[in-house]
Amino acid sequence: MKNKITVGATAKVNLPKLGVYNLSARVDSGAASCAISASYIEIYEDTDGPKLAVILFDPDNQFYTGDKLIFDDFILRNVRNSFGSKQERPMIETEIVVNKMAHTVLIGFSNRSKLTYDMLLGRNLLELGFIVDVTK
Repeated sequence: MKNKITVGATAKVNLPKLGVYNLSARVDSGAASCAISASYIEIYEDTDGPKLAVILFDPDNQFYTGDKLIFDDFILRNVRNSFGSKQERPMIETEIVVNKMAHTVLIGFSNRSKLTYDMLLGRNLLELGFIVDVTK
């Protein structure tokens, strides 16, 4: 059995393919998947097929760049939000680095501007070798 990495209630993460580094994320073992804040989310048809356009974070956020990221490869998945309602959210597969360990996971986009943390780390990441210890 490989060694498991212990994380606390929060963790610093890097998302190199999204250009995001040293982001504080909330560990949420109740969430099925990871999610990151986006102030702009649009799905549109292009001559090459459907595209997903996102702008990460809120303009008041220190990580905000205003850059529009375009993805060809994405899925739409029904997820339950924190209020228990189902929502269809776009998700991409990308690399996330936690404690110098890189993993590839699905990450969904939603507006988290009114929440304390811009990213949630869900079970789809945690089950890849993490132990949650909220005392850390």
